[in-house]
Amino acid sequence: MLLQAIPYGLAQNVPPLFIHYLHTDFSFSLANVGLIFTVGAVASSLVSPFGGAFYSKFSTRMVMFCAMLVSCVGLFMNAFVTTLPMYFLANAIIQIGCVVYSGLGVPYLIGTWFDEKTKAQALGVAFAGGSIGNFFLQPIFANLLHKYAVNSVDGLHHVYLIAAIAALVVGCVVLLFIIRDHKVATAQNANASAEAKEETTQLQGIGAANVRKLSSFWILACGMFFIGLNISAQSSQYANFFDALHIPAAIVGTVGSTFAIACLIGNVSGGVLFAKLGVFHSALIAFVLQTLSCLTMIALYFTHMSWLGYIWAALYGLTVFIYMSGPAIIIQDLFGMRESSESLGLFSIFFAVGFAVGNFVFGLVVDKAGYLSAWIMTLVFIVIGYLILCAMIKKIQGKDYAHMNSLPTK
Repeated sequence: MLLQAIPYGLAQNVPPLFIHYLHTDFSFSLANVGLIFTVGAVASSLVSPFGGAFYSKFSTRMVMFCAMLVSCVGLFMNAFVTTLPMYFLANAIIQIGCVVYSGLGVPYLIGTWFDEKTKAQALGVAFAGGSIGNFFLQPIFANLLHKYAVNSVDGLHHVYLIAAIAALVVGCVVLLFIIRDHKVATAQNANASAEAKEETTQLQGIGAANVRKLSSFWILACGMFFIGLNISAQSSQYANFFDALHIPAAIVGTVGSTFAIACLIGNVSGGVLFAKLGVFHSALIAFVLQTLSCLTMIALYFTHMSWLGYIWAALYGLTVFIYMSGPAIIIQDLFGMRESSESLGLFSIFFAVGFAVGNFVFGLVVDKAGYLSAWIMTLVFIVIGYLILCAMIKKIQGKDYAHMNSLPTK
C-alpha cells in the first residue's frame, strides 16, 4: 500500500498537476503535453509482456526494486530536461518502471503471499494505497507548484526534483527493508534466480506459453481493449464535459473529490467482491455500474442538473477495481499463478492501448459530432467490452486451467 501511495502516486497521479506549468513555462501546446502521457502509456504497454517474464526468472523483490529505480530515473530526468522529446523519453521511462513494479509486481507478490480466498481482498487494499496517497499528494504538490513553478522553469524543475527524491527514498525503504519474497525464510542459501525458479515450479496453472495458445485468452483480452476505451473517456473527459455544460468549477472540484472517495471504497470493496462472488459476478457488477454511469452523463447532457455529476462520480468510482486489481485477479483465477505475471503483461497491453487511444477517439468524436455522440459511443464500448469479458470468463472457468499444469491433450 505504501509503495502505491508514494512512488506510484508520484509517478502516475501527480503528473497531471504539471500540465498547466509545462504549457505556460515551456510554451508547449496542450496537445503536445497530452502526447507526453500517450507516449508513456504506449511504452509501458510494449514492455508489459517482457517485464512479466522477469518474475519467473529472478527474485520478485529484486525485479520490483530495479523497476522502481528505472521509474525514478525518469522522474529525475524531468527535473533537468527542457525539450519536448526529452519529456517524451522521461515519461516513457517512468511508465516502463511503473508497469513492472506496480502493474505486474504488486499483483504477483500478493498472489504468492496470500491464498485463493484472501488474495483478492489483499490486492484491493494494496491498490487502495494509490487513492489514499492522492488525498495528501495532490494538495501538497498543487501548493508546491503554485509557490515555485509560476513562470519559473527552475521552480518547476525544483518541484520535479522533490517528487523524484520522495519516490526514491520511500521506494528504497519499502523494497529493501519491508517487502520480502515468499520463499526467503526457506531458501536463504539459494541465489535469487534459483529461488524464483523453485517458487514457480510449485505454483499451479498452465503457464504463459500455454495461455498464449488459447484463442479464448486473446478474445478475453480484446474485451479489455474496449473497456480501456471506456475507462479513458470517463476518467479523463468528465472535467472538460462539465466545463462545456458551464457547471461551476467549485462543483467540478467536489465531484472530483467524490470520485476519489468512491475509488478508495471501490478498491477495497472490489477485493471483497472478487473473493466472495468470483470474477464473473464482479465483472457483471462493474458492467452494470459503468453502464449506469455513462447513462448518467447522457442524462446530464440533456438536463444540465449538476447533482447528476455526483451520481456519476459514485457509480463510476466504485468500479475502479475492474481495471486496477481486476486484470491480475482475472488472469490468476482463470489460468493459475504459474507465470501469471507474463500472461498479465500480455493481457494488459490490450487495456493500455485502449486507454491510450480512448482520449483521442473521444475528442475526435466530440469535435465532429458533439458530446452526446461521444457518450453514446462510449456506451457502445462498454456493452461490447463487458459482453466479451463476461462471456469469455464463463467459458474459461469451465476449463479449470488454474488447477492444471499443462493443457489437456486432445
